[in-house]
Amino acid sequence: YCYRCPEGKEYPACGVSCLAALDEALREEGDAAAAVILEPLLLGAGGMIVYPPEYLSGAARLARGHGVHLILDEVATGFGRTGTMFACEQAGVSPDFLCLSKGLTSGTMPLAATLTTPEVYNAFLGDPDGGKTFFHGHTYTANPVGCAAALASLDLFGEEGVVERVAALAPRLAEGARALGGLPLVGDVRHIGLVAALELVRDKETREPLPGTDRVFREVRREGLRRGLFLRPLGNVVYLFLPQAVTRPDLDDILDRFGETLRATLRG
Repeated sequence: YCYRCPEGKEYPACGVSCLAALDEALREEGDAAAAVILEPLLLGAGGMIVYPPEYLSGAARLARGHGVHLILDEVATGFGRTGTMFACEQAGVSPDFLCLSKGLTSGTMPLAATLTTPEVYNAFLGDPDGGKTFFHGHTYTANPVGCAAALASLDLFGEEGVVERVAALAPRLAEGARALGGLPLVGDVRHIGLVAALELVRDKETREPLPGTDRVFREVRREGLRRGLFLRPLGNVVYLFLPQAVTRPDLDDILDRFGETLRATLRG
């Protein structure tokens, strides 16, 4: 990713040249390649890594060019988390498969959905005896309570202007996160929508990662809880992954507590 570019390049001057590696991989795999699978713009459990829209749009072009499907996992990024309803919109990308969950019901009920294109759908549409049908299903498919929760949640997105609110609050979160970049041990500051992440390092010059087992992360959790914040570092990354229901006063309060927590623990 950009902060740890193996070629030592800087975005945007690099021109997202790392796409060449994906192109090469698809060429090498040839007909054995079935799809390109990505979390758009934000790798969640991978370390809250934010990458530029140009990479996603370039990956989509390569997938089309090599005749493979593009599968996007928006379980974490979907439903306004990044400032648009779906993160892929920011790159002007429409995938062949879109995987959704979590925000679909606002977390009130477990529900997931896989969306696809008419082309893919129609490839499996036919008489059950015709050999085309994709027989997929399980016991709790289309649970009516889960579906009702999803419909109610989607109504609220429109009624309360959730996506617009997230887009309006995102610059404040970015500003607050960047203000912490000068603290000891903070190597990289990343943000998108209502997500902000600080990658901690031993040395800011060499960018040597601070081990996830370092006492600092235990202290961050403890000091955060003392201030009413539940912080769960991912490896050497401390982050905020905020609910779409957050308000401006909420956000200001969270940033104050987050800053206090880090200033109390990141002593270099």
